[in-house]
Amino acid sequence: MEAPSEDLNERKKAGIRTYTTDVTVNNVGQLRCLNQNILPVTYTDSFYKDVVKEELKDITKMVYVSDMLVGAICCRFEKPQQNANTTSTTPTSGGGLRRVYIMTFGVLKPYRNYGIGTRMLKSLIKVVATLKDIQDIYLHVQISNEAAINFYKRFGFEIIEKKENYYRKIDPPHGYVLSRKPTPLEEDRLDSEGGEKEDNKKEEIKGSSEEKNDEDREVKE
Repeated sequence: MEAPSEDLNERKKAGIRTYTTDVTVNNVGQLRCLNQNILPVTYTDSFYKDVVKEELKDITKMVYVSDMLVGAICCRFEKPQQNANTTSTTPTSGGGLRRVYIMTFGVLKPYRNYGIGTRMLKSLIKVVATLKDIQDIYLHVQISNEAAINFYKRFGFEIIEKKENYYRKIDPPHGYVLSRKPTPLEEDRLDSEGGEKEDNKKEEIKGSSEEKNDEDREVKE
């Protein structure tokens, strides 16, 4: 149920505290309930069996407010030539590129506009930027979902393909494929560079201090 606007505004002012967990066999049932509430597509039992696999824990997360699940992002690894309709979740072996496919991603309606979805996507991008042999992060979005398309574009995703009749039982059935390279967000890159500069500055200060101490010892001698 959608919260009254005045309540929502008050909660926005106050802010909310969230915490993130992995998807496990113990809480995957909550994920199923969440997806049934926020997504137009029904996912099979095999999806929920695969999503708890150990190799996906860094790219699949759930977000809680108190003890309530309010959002989740679920991804899998794919080979570049793999069809997105398959259910394989196993990373490629022996080298080679992989793709990170966002299977499901959403937040309960009363908890949207708090930045929860933004934080989940930023966290995923940050994690993927540290992985090896990743070609891109990609997903499908219904062509009529302009809000979602614009949301992803804010984080560097681009439309690379249109899939005719991609969706079943929803209208319009067509979808866009959105993709971004596995590079850090600009803010993360700047933070990293800033940290490196700070470390270099500390090393310079340390070096200068050591040189000064050497000079003092020479004078004393």
